[in-house]
Amino acid sequence: MEFSKDAIDQFVESNLSNFSINGSGWHSLIRDMLYEFCIAGWNLDEKVFGKEKFGGLRCYVSSPDEALNKKIQEIKSKYIRLSGKTCEKCGKEGKGRFVNSWEKTLCFDHYFETINILEIDNDDDLKINGKYVFNTNEISRIEIRNSYRQITLYISSSFTDKEKTFHFARWEPNFYLLLNSIPQHLFSNEDKTYIKSMFQNLKDCEICGYKSVFENRCVRCLKESWNNSLLEYYDNKLEYIKEIQMDLFIDEDDDEKVRQFDRSFEKLPDHKFIFNDEELKKYKKELQEMDL
Repeated sequence: MEFSKDAIDQFVESNLSNFSINGSGWHSLIRDMLYEFCIAGWNLDEKVFGKEKFGGLRCYVSSPDEALNKKIQEIKSKYIRLSGKTCEKCGKEGKGRFVNSWEKTLCFDHYFETINILEIDNDDDLKINGKYVFNTNEISRIEIRNSYRQITLYISSSFTDKEKTFHFARWEPNFYLLLNSIPQHLFSNEDKTYIKSMFQNLKDCEICGYKSVFENRCVRCLKESWNNSLLEYYDNKLEYIKEIQMDLFIDEDDDEKVRQFDRSFEKLPDHKFIFNDEELKKYKKELQEMDL
């Protein structure tokens, strides 16, 4: 069955509003998908609904016609895949991200807007993205979770009996700077001992180039320091460091782009990446072949 252009345009625009998504970045994808439904033979009187789920576009339609249903499912699968590479906010190239424990597909710029950059000044004032939030001396109590990678701070106020609650996590730039700035009396003896030991015993990370290794793992880049157990996967230390450095350089998850705003750890002045351009090119090719 063929439809007029006006009929298809009306169907597409009227059903676009039936999709619950976070932004307009997928509008073009949805329009194209609905257009392909029409070409496949979809009944224009039947509404189409969808939403974002797990960071991807979902469309909940099917047809009792077996041949048509097969086409519809193929079209849906195509646009689910495309949505996983398209920023839901603006439509630029994106990738899957975790934002406040929610899965989203965002370009780096829109992902970065969700990141809290913490700052602690000489007066112990905490600012988030340049805006004053509280003074660390106002913290009344603290909760630590996930092996010191997440903290909840409770802030008392002289104007109300209620405490304000703030949650912070290690992927936020300067998280460890904040952790090291919290008044010591708020920690349990066990936590106090651990945190003090961590900051007093940091070692050099040969991978990312910061003084940030504690208990054989870098607190900054989360990579394991070289040890004999890695001989199961790598021939030697040089091979291991080179490969992990290339992973950091490629930065598929944009972690290093965010970490450049972190001042929690001392940068090693003589640190260098030990791979060359040819090795990086070869490694990228290997990764691409693995994804095929």
